[in-house]
Amino acid sequence: MKRLLKKEKLRILFFLFAVAIIVANCIEIRGLTQPSSTNAGDTLTAVVKAWMDPYWDQPQSRLVIGFLAPRSWNARQNMRMYYTSSFDNGTMSPVPANAAPKGSSTTWAEAIQERLGIGGNYINDLEWIVFQSDKAFDMSDLPPIEADVTIKVKVGAQNLRVKLGYFSASSQQELSEPKFYGKWFSDCFEVINGSGPLIDFCSPQISAIDPVQSTDNDIITINYDEDAIATNLSGADKVFLCAKAYTSDNQEITICKQDDATAFTALGGKKWRKDLWPRKYFGLTEGQTLDRIEYYFTDVTGTIKVFKQGNTGDPFVFTFSCQ
Repeated sequence: MKRLLKKEKLRILFFLFAVAIIVANCIEIRGLTQPSSTNAGDTLTAVVKAWMDPYWDQPQSRLVIGFLAPRSWNARQNMRMYYTSSFDNGTMSPVPANAAPKGSSTTWAEAIQERLGIGGNYINDLEWIVFQSDKAFDMSDLPPIEADVTIKVKVGAQNLRVKLGYFSASSQQELSEPKFYGKWFSDCFEVINGSGPLIDFCSPQISAIDPVQSTDNDIITINYDEDAIATNLSGADKVFLCAKAYTSDNQEITICKQDDATAFTALGGKKWRKDLWPRKYFGLTEGQTLDRIEYYFTDVTGTIKVFKQGNTGDPFVFTFSCQ
């Protein structure tokens, strides 16, 4: 009798252990095929290998795929997505703008942003675009499903380096735990032979302007991160902006002083920011527009200067968009 009880306990333990393994991950991304670079304005083709073990009750469920891309690509309007799988083949379309994951009060894009952020990127001018399968299925208690999801997206015109992000889920499964969604961030992908200076999302930035796509009539934020690389300004109590603006009528406007108008705000953690309205800051007349600005940082005396390469080198350059 004791031997039978012992065997029964072992059988139950083995069963529970097996179940723990099965439910450890229910949804995953198990691979990504993506080129290392694409010419500006061309189409990037990426294939995501999504995997799902739909052992739970999922009536009328759809495959959900998220894609993290630079805002300048306008990917929602410039992207197609379709899939082939062990269960079905089909096309995908953007989720409705206000659609939310099951049990959530936020949109799909907001929910993914909360869980994954922007991965290993350093410039927060990226967005999650979310698609779902056009057909819904009863995926309750099926064998594991493997799907190859093809994403075709027209990249933007700017030269840039970025780590693209990928997300997978089921529309009828809550995102309460990491095992209920898949994620993958690519190595640095490059857009080449484009316009403007390289925008490097992949590398720590001494400075970046947000948003990347801005006109001279937008409020922009100039960020300064003294922890990106060591400079002569590291540990400074105050940081100031020195900038030269170039107008469309070939005028140059320089503002380089150390006062409240040029001072940065300390954010803690060795990070600083300055919000400004370029048209007002540089005193443009009604007919003038800005093509670009060149800038660097100084201490309160104006003698210590930080450029793009640190203590020496060229100034930072920001080119305004015409939109």
